[in-house]
Amino acid sequence: MPSTSKAKAGSISRSTRQKIEGILDKVIKDFSPTENEKKMIIFYSNMLTTRLKSVVPKSVEIAWVGSTARGTQLRGSSDIDIFLLFPRHMDKEQIKKKGLEYAKKTVKPGANESYVIKYAEHPYLKLFLKDIGITADIVPAFKISDAKERITAVDRTQLHNEFMSEKLSQVQKKQVIALKMFLKSHGIYGAGARYEGFSGYLCELLIYHYGSFIGVLENAASLKLPVLIDPLTRANGSLTQTKDSVARFKKEFIVIDPTDKNRNVAAVVSDESLGRLIAISKMMLEKPSLEFFYGPRYSDTYSARKISNIRKNLGIDLYLLAFKIPDITEEIIWQQTRRFGHQIGGILKKNGFPPIIELENVSEKEAIIAFFISETSHRHKIAEGPSIFMGSAAAKFLKSHQKSLGIFFSNNRIYALEDSQYKGAKQVVNKALESLESAPRYLEKKNVKIYVNDIPEGLAKLLYEAFVRRTSL
Repeated sequence: MPSTSKAKAGSISRSTRQKIEGILDKVIKDFSPTENEKKMIIFYSNMLTTRLKSVVPKSVEIAWVGSTARGTQLRGSSDIDIFLLFPRHMDKEQIKKKGLEYAKKTVKPGANESYVIKYAEHPYLKLFLKDIGITADIVPAFKISDAKERITAVDRTQLHNEFMSEKLSQVQKKQVIALKMFLKSHGIYGAGARYEGFSGYLCELLIYHYGSFIGVLENAASLKLPVLIDPLTRANGSLTQTKDSVARFKKEFIVIDPTDKNRNVAAVVSDESLGRLIAISKMMLEKPSLEFFYGPRYSDTYSARKISNIRKNLGIDLYLLAFKIPDITEEIIWQQTRRFGHQIGGILKKNGFPPIIELENVSEKEAIIAFFISETSHRHKIAEGPSIFMGSAAAKFLKSHQKSLGIFFSNNRIYALEDSQYKGAKQVVNKALESLESAPRYLEKKNVKIYVNDIPEGLAKLLYEAFVRRTSL
């Protein structure tokens, strides 16, 4: 049954609440931007806005948006987002061209500044303010007052900024910083393909909806799917509303965007990320500790030896695919690496070599996909057939598998036990690389090196980091 109650309050003891509040005081102090950082952000945001005003026509509105505009950014993550809001009557191609043209005019190389053009739905300029170590994204979009008017995906950002700036109190903004650090320490902060977790905007919505960090903890710890959260009304959906939303969004964890009722802000949150939030919330309420905010502490020295010990203790084999990556965005690399990792994992499972755990990691120049596999099933595979009551389909399956090692039944379904055509997982991996659909060139078999058990130290560091992050709470 879905959760239909509003945010819980007072369900933890006074002493537990006091312990958590004391921890939050330190976390907020440790991870909020320093006063100097805040002043610097305001100064450079105003400076860039002034520069842009001198080159853009009056019909283009300049808006400072994002976490730095709202004061919810983590210390050291004070990057500036400035939107150039064009009139809706303009063409998309026009705003792309004009947006970059105006943005480039704000860059002053003599002031130790540089830029690159990045691509999302459309191109934008990333400015590097090298002397202070801050970046600024200058993004073209359309000026809108309602999500129904949006033309590009980024148009909604201005509405998010308006909603959160109005709704979040100063105390809640500090609580957002604590929540972000809580999630970041457990590898689930960020909506990108690397994390499949909670975006900054989603963190803000959860704090607003439940009122506080402790409110988020209490509700996450008792979360039962499906659940529909509507921050606009600050209530959870009724049973009927939740069922309808699950059918519409094809997700069981739904947080309605208060600026756009047709968008689930939690769409990218994976089951694993949600499960981690539930687990760490339960643990934090059971035994509050600062450790929850500082991530897993480990050394990657002698990573190859550590990975070897893990493999031997588990009694399994390790298959690692390593490949150089081209100069494209990290988001795309992660999407492709994870997608093809899942594809290869599925092929391994189908052929009798199910991975116990699958891991991916990406560095600046190379990426890895790794599988921990038990070789005990390498001599056979199980072919699943239809129900015995399916007439001709059942007869066809029995005929085609009459030379199998054996036929058995489970819940009326037919299964055939057969010799595997592959005598080792490496053969399956090689075959999978040849058959990957729509694989980018850097993932073609000729560009991928396969290691079995013996992993070079450099790649082992990548693998060990991924293993620690995946298996630590």
